[in-house]
Amino acid sequence: MGIDVEPGCKHGPLCFSVALVENGKLVNKHEKVPLHRLIRLVWEYRPRILAVDNILELARNKRELARILSLLPSDTMIVQTTRLPDGRFVELRKLAHLAGLSPSSGKLSPSRTAYLVALLAEMGYGTPIRYVEEKTKIIVAKSRKLKHGGMSARRYQRRVRAAILRAAKDIKKALDRSGLDYDLMFRKSGGGLDSAVFIVYAPRDRVSKVVKPHEDTDIRIEIESVYRSEIEFVDTIEYYDNTRSKPFIIVGVDPGVSTGIAAVDLNGEPVFAVSRRGLDRSEVIAIIRQYGIPVLIATDVTPAPDFVRKLAASLRVPVYEPPASLSVEEKRMILDEYTSKYPDLRRIADSHVRDALAAAVKALHVYGGKMRQIESYVNRIGLDIDAEKVKADVIRGATIAEAVENAINELLAEDYTPPDIHDEKSKHNTDGASQQNTQLLTEIELLRAENRILKKKLAELEDTVKALEIDLKIMTMSLKEEVERDREITMLRERILSLQGELERLRSRLRDTEEDVEKLASFVFGIARGHIVPAIVIHDLSSETLEIIEEKSRHYGRQIVIIESPNPIGLERHADKLARTVLALLVPSRHYEKLYRIAETLHIPLLVMEEYVVERIGSLAFLDGRVVIDAYSVLEEYKKRSQETSTQKELSINELRKLIEEYRMRRARLLLKNNGEVV
Repeated sequence: MGIDVEPGCKHGPLCFSVALVENGKLVNKHEKVPLHRLIRLVWEYRPRILAVDNILELARNKRELARILSLLPSDTMIVQTTRLPDGRFVELRKLAHLAGLSPSSGKLSPSRTAYLVALLAEMGYGTPIRYVEEKTKIIVAKSRKLKHGGMSARRYQRRVRAAILRAAKDIKKALDRSGLDYDLMFRKSGGGLDSAVFIVYAPRDRVSKVVKPHEDTDIRIEIESVYRSEIEFVDTIEYYDNTRSKPFIIVGVDPGVSTGIAAVDLNGEPVFAVSRRGLDRSEVIAIIRQYGIPVLIATDVTPAPDFVRKLAASLRVPVYEPPASLSVEEKRMILDEYTSKYPDLRRIADSHVRDALAAAVKALHVYGGKMRQIESYVNRIGLDIDAEKVKADVIRGATIAEAVENAINELLAEDYTPPDIHDEKSKHNTDGASQQNTQLLTEIELLRAENRILKKKLAELEDTVKALEIDLKIMTMSLKEEVERDREITMLRERILSLQGELERLRSRLRDTEEDVEKLASFVFGIARGHIVPAIVIHDLSSETLEIIEEKSRHYGRQIVIIESPNPIGLERHADKLARTVLALLVPSRHYEKLYRIAETLHIPLLVMEEYVVERIGSLAFLDGRVVIDAYSVLEEYKKRSQETSTQKELSINELRKLIEEYRMRRARLLLKNNGEVV
């Protein structure tokens, strides 16, 4: 869209002629358009470029102009076609002839002017205009509200950092959807972000429609205005006046909440170094342009931060990122080398300046070989060309031959004055060589315009790619945080289930223990009254169980023992120890018969377990008090039987003796009867 002011407007202080051009053809036009309608038409057509021949025709002063431009779509580029990239202004008619267009004779009408500026802007002529309006700062940080108790400080910090990360991601999505230009600076920490700051290049009222202030117990979102109001031309860096006083510089940038900037010239000499808190992109650009002409923006990390890429795109220079992020030790060595040569650097050399300076020096070292090659080549050919300009062009991407040819073309163009296209006499007197030179210059300008357009498209594509990369980084961080949170939640759930199971087991044991305690209390009273007798319970007889029985017997006397799985062999093997330590043995009824004779032989009372057990708790059993009486009864029975057996044995011997005596007596009588003869 091309516009030009019309004189004598009846609808207000300004009226415009409007021409819309697409692919070199006029597609629509409007006349007598007041300013408010012009703004509506721009929003309706959404042109890629809004072209003017003099930007100051739109308003009475720069502040009013900035206000008008702020009402236009952010994706519409404002171009003044009559301003060359080197800052010189060219009359519109001359520029049209140079571009191969045919302006009408006489004074150009506003509608014709609007058409021509639209065509020239589409062809790539002119200088874009950037306006710096009210900027808005969005701050995402920890809440000032205090929350008492509930979790540990470390868990609370992790939750706050994760909340700041989520809020920053949501704000970024909202700003992207709204089409607002912004810079994002954040401070990373474990599990999320400590803080995030958005510098949005739009007034607060527009930003407030997209992002709302907020504060809860975890985070706060604050919106602050940063007031500036001016415009500036975006000069291309493909042309520099040979009379420049500022050096070509390589700029290292370390973005963040505090931004470090450092620059060295193409000979490695430091130009400036600064570290400031809260710098946005436009302020960084102003600082850089104050000290020199940037040819390369460098960073110390790989991949380059989104802030650095946007900064390079705004300055139309390449980005240098090292193959791998520079280590702290390498950056410290570079800083030490420079501070030893330039002691004044020590005053400002904080970590941000150190990182920025290391990035710039590292980038210069990469081009060190080419710089020496350029100096050697320029000295060899003997032409009086600017070696620094050649170096700058090479760093921007040109070959050495192309950079030298560009410098030669500038030497040729210094003494060339284009013919006056209004002077018919001069036009007829121009010889064939001059016409050929004019054609060549026209072709060169067209190629340069096409080159600028292609570079702009490339920069736009690079911006898109970098925006997608930062989205991917944030999504990756968010996904990692979510995965870690899910893993932690799963572990906590498993831990909760385990603890719940353990709690139930402990509760069951507690109930059993409480019941056992109640029973033990009642048994204690029963033991005191003689109604209950405690007994040791063992599975079978072994060395270990005998030690337990002996230990108990030493402290509490002979014990009553219950054997759940008695073995006759073990009973006989340990008979002596059992006889000394055991008052009675109780066995299950199924083992009673086969053990009774052995127990009787050992004189150890044997009783049936089921007849006496009242309660069993662990390795203790509580027996009916009758067990003691029955044990002594069994022992008395053993003794009685033993005595009877002994008596029976004594009677049998007497009878044998008596029989022998009777036999002897019978033999004696027989001898006497037979007179001593043996029969």
